Amino acid sequence: MEQTFVSVSAVIACHVCPLRYYLTKGIESAEPVRYTMTKQLSYALGTAIDATELWKEIALINPAVTEDDETSFLAWTELCREQEWNRAEEYDVKVRSERLGVRGTIDRFCTEKPYISIVRSSEAPEAGIYQTDRIRAACLIAAANETLNTKTEEALIEYVPSGVTRTCVPQPRDRRLMMRAITAAQRVDAGILPKKPRGAPCETCELKDYCTPQPTPLSERI
Repeated sequence: MEQTFVSVSAVIACHVCPLRYYLTKGIESAEPVRYTMTKQLSYALGTAIDATELWKEIALINPAVTEDDETSFLAWTELCREQEWNRAEEYDVKVRSERLGVRGTIDRFCTEKPYISIVRSSEAPEAGIYQTDRIRAACLIAAANETLNTKTEEALIEYVPSGVTRTCVPQPRDRRLMMRAITAAQRVDAGILPKKPRGAPCETCELKDYCTPQPTPLSERI
């Protein structure tokens, strides 16, 4: 029987709330402008950044961009120019871990350690690394070590909008959370309805009205 793999994005979603992942499974959404800007800028990190040419690419890829987005992008560009970045050898490298049953994509595979660069479209926290990004790093490090034989225990988390890069060394707690989230994602992918976890971010979730009385995937409601 062929092994099935859950995506790293599904793992992160289930760490936050497996019920939300269950409700949104099968629904396709438009790529956020913020993600488009981050992704295109990430391809230029470690090289001379030509903001004008990059913006032309962004406007072509995602026509939903606005003048305000361009202003934000130019500000991001200036912040990134102030930072030294590892030069990438390859981009969007697919990796997977048979041991964990996860698959994902390394945004920038660099020519020197720690090799793995994970690009984020969020602003950097004042200090440290977001818990979700630590779990993301734990997944991708394990997958890269199996797929690419990198033999590394750390990854760079690159908060492009802030022009900040931070080294992440996942700890046992991060891997415990990762394994719990992988199990939750596997159960949802198998069609098992998850329970709403205590401490779920319901107050800020736009799907809170769909959780009760009988949660049904949004793809079945449309």
